[in-house]
Amino acid sequence: MPNEIKAKFGASTALTITLASLASSTTGVGQQTTMVDNSATKFQRVHVYFRVTTGTSPTADRAIRFFLLRGDDPTSSNIRTDNAGATDAAHTVVSADQVYAVATSGTSNISHRGSFTLESPGPEFGLSINHDTGVNLNATGSNHAIRVVGENPEVQ
Repeated sequence: MPNEIKAKFGASTALTITLASLASSTTGVGQQTTMVDNSATKFQRVHVYFRVTTGTSPTADRAIRFFLLRGDDPTSSNIRTDNAGATDAAHTVVSADQVYAVATSGTSNISHRGSFTLESPGPEFGLSINHDTGVNLNATGSNHAIRVVGENPEVQ
């Protein structure tokens, strides 16, 4: 009987990021997650699940954007995308790859939920999130979450 290659999933893990009251920006200013060490698990694919809630009276037809940050060495990265730091902090996107965007409406406090997949995230990865909704994101921390599930192919 021939072997099959099936997906082997890791545990769902929360990324550390402060999105409550994140200010709107048209110049790429936002917040980055704490970087994730992928050197031991070596996930080849990472599924990202998110919940981000807009604030009161946002401008219609704007977006919440997700950018991939990568580092060359999780123990002491010399190079990280857009000079990202190691931990949850303010971050300005300059040239990071946009990996997902959510269109927003003018309705207050909408919880946007969804998912996307990162291919070949590298030895260290994280996300930078910014938005241009014209108002701060919802102020309640529990109205925002980003979780990841790693995936590797496995011969069975």
